[in-house]
Amino acid sequence: MLKTLCSHRFICFLSLIFLFSLVYLTLRNTGFIDLISDTSRFKNYLLSIGPWGIGLTIFLMAFAILFKLLPSAAVALASGAVYGHTWGTIYIIIGAWLGAIIAFLLTRMLGADIICRLSGHRINIEQEKSQSWLMWGLLVSRFIPVIPYDIVSYAMGLTPLKLWRFSLATLIGIIPTSFFLAHVGKNMAETNFTEMLSGMMTAGLVLLLPFLIILYFLYRTNKLNDLFSVTRCKHN
Repeated sequence: MLKTLCSHRFICFLSLIFLFSLVYLTLRNTGFIDLISDTSRFKNYLLSIGPWGIGLTIFLMAFAILFKLLPSAAVALASGAVYGHTWGTIYIIIGAWLGAIIAFLLTRMLGADIICRLSGHRINIEQEKSQSWLMWGLLVSRFIPVIPYDIVSYAMGLTPLKLWRFSLATLIGIIPTSFFLAHVGKNMAETNFTEMLSGMMTAGLVLLLPFLIILYFLYRTNKLNDLFSVTRCKHN
């Protein structure tokens, strides 16, 4: 029964990956990806479709989290350029937040049993003690641009972190980056995109260093052993 359930979940997951790929290829083949990457052109396009632009911005932000090849930062810049600091930030947050929750629920649907079957190992996480640690770790990761937002969202679905904790930490954590991107889009829509990303990555590395030092200290003092362990899977 368990194998059948896992198989059905795996088929579901592969079907979703196929669907995401199909959507992306459609956007790319129609030239929409190139349009999104050009902030000035995409800004004009959003203005031309009126209120539909809000829904499109939110959809693209969510999809960019689910499928990394779509440039989420370009969508966010255009959102700021069209809708300003306040509403541009709000639309970015809604899209990124929804995308993260969907990613979280997708891997939770897949379940650890599938990962166990694929890798031969299982990560055991203490259910109650880990809740605060996972939530704070997630919150910190959201403040550091160099940590992949989408990968963290997917990975958290394989932990026992409760959905409301994931949602709250994600919502709080994405506010600064969302405001920054909206601000840049509003004031410098023609800014050099490569230079802006380079600056964000540098700032992220500076923030990442103390986080890694804390993790290393916890590892050396065996604080993490009570929360996480890796064991080989037992196959029936």
